[in-house]
Amino acid sequence: MKKLLIIAAFAAAGIGAYLFIPQQNSSASYNVLDYVPADTPIFTGQLEPFPLKDYLSSAPVMASPTEQQRLDDLYDKNNPKLNFFLNIFATYQEGLQDPDSLIKTFGFPEQLRAYFYTLGLLPVLKFEIENPQAVWDLLDKNELETGFTHSKGTLQSLNYRAYPLTDENDPAKLELIIAIDKGLLTITLNSAYSEQTLLATALGLTKVENSLAASGQIEEIIKTHNFNQASVGFINHLELFKGFTTMNGNQLASQLTTIEKQYHQESFFTSIRNAQCESEFAGIANNWPRTVFGYTELAINAKESTLAVATIFESKNQTILNALKSIRGYIPEYVADLEHNVFAMGLSLDINQLAGSLNDILYELQTPAYSCQPLAELQTEINQLGGSIAMLGMGASMANGVKGISIGILDYTISQLNNDPILENLDALFTLSADNPQQIFNSVKMFSPELQQIQLSNSGEAIDLATLFPIPAELNLAPKLAIKGKHLLIYNGEKGKKVADTLSSEQLNKNGIFNLSFDFKKMFTPIVTAAELAGETIPEEAMFLSDYDARMKIGFDINQQGIIFDSYINNKAAK
Repeated sequence: MKKLLIIAAFAAAGIGAYLFIPQQNSSASYNVLDYVPADTPIFTGQLEPFPLKDYLSSAPVMASPTEQQRLDDLYDKNNPKLNFFLNIFATYQEGLQDPDSLIKTFGFPEQLRAYFYTLGLLPVLKFEIENPQAVWDLLDKNELETGFTHSKGTLQSLNYRAYPLTDENDPAKLELIIAIDKGLLTITLNSAYSEQTLLATALGLTKVENSLAASGQIEEIIKTHNFNQASVGFINHLELFKGFTTMNGNQLASQLTTIEKQYHQESFFTSIRNAQCESEFAGIANNWPRTVFGYTELAINAKESTLAVATIFESKNQTILNALKSIRGYIPEYVADLEHNVFAMGLSLDINQLAGSLNDILYELQTPAYSCQPLAELQTEINQLGGSIAMLGMGASMANGVKGISIGILDYTISQLNNDPILENLDALFTLSADNPQQIFNSVKMFSPELQQIQLSNSGEAIDLATLFPIPAELNLAPKLAIKGKHLLIYNGEKGKKVADTLSSEQLNKNGIFNLSFDFKKMFTPIVTAAELAGETIPEEAMFLSDYDARMKIGFDINQQGIIFDSYINNKAAK
């Protein structure tokens, strides 16, 4: 997870993710947001210093020989350009093992703040550097090693490096631009089709007229979605669709028009640049205006780090939101209990509402009838789903009253018997939550002769499934079947029984749609043990995961603002 968060800063100038950068060396009067247009399609910013060194210290990174080998295989003696960027990436990979080395090599401060955004189509990545000379030394070193060199440029007295990304005979003359000014490192692109004023804005030399700083968008997003002020980002669907469907409706549209004219050929955008498509795409964008994301929890020190991020697909279409909210079911509390679980997953759907809600969504997606060709074709495909939804409704009637299913592995251990690994212990449970779990069981047992003589009651008395189904002794399992309150359960082990008993008091309140949680160390340590007992060679990646002290949760839900994806990770440094 740490790699994924940090790699984004160096993978490419055109890819935005969560980036980290500080402001210690920048001019107090310089605000990056003054140089970001309010109509930028994409923006993400670490607005407060991110403790990079502490984060790297709290979350271990494995040096994988197979990963290094894959990197080595990419090198090509006839491609100095590729080798140059691979060298920098390899240096970064090595630095992850030693936070002090990484910070020194790349000139980072220990606290980082960063920004990624686009000026229409042009990507801009900015982060502050404590030691600019370290950046130039790193680039010079790799130029000498690979033979890939830069040309020098100057704009308004600011010197920059330009690394060619296209062949000499390519009329686009695409270049990677690297400059440092006011303590900020800027990485962006330039081409033969770009105006100097655009590059000046990207390098922080010329402010934009209608800036993101003056628009109030950042403050509004943070307030609306209750984000931590440390970081926020968005994808503006309104500006993206405007750029795709108009000739000069915004900066993105004008740039795409210029590129099409320069290459004298039509593109997909040409086919949707008409009044009908512009109007219909604008209608969709008004209903689904943005995707926004930000921290909901952030606590980092050298021994432990916790990050929680919410991504929200905003919607003003209350018909679809209400339909989705109506199918929310119940996920038991144990699914989110990272402290006591190895792995848990819950899918909660109100089966009684499923068919009706899907029909409402299907009808809404077909209204109004679109004339824009791509949208009309999509509506035709959606229309064909009507029969499938009808069949789904018929099938769902067999699970009347079901509100969700969940599974949890609470603990497990593996030992050795006669030189073979065996499952010594398993604490786990499977939960089916329903308005009338006894009725669900009575429906299910019609398909199983072994269960037809069993009578389950809401009293919670458990049935030993080992007396009904043959279970191999070497599995060391003694599963029980019971009804606890509103939940039909199969559980195994003392911990499984303990959690099962707590479900008796849990009511079926709508609380989500999907949750997944797992503990890396608890999950992989027994697997590595089993491999060792079997005498198998253990990949280093598996060995790392068995020592990786981290817990993660992923969730999906609906609220009044839109569709929500949540992620949470907690890391602890190796002891």
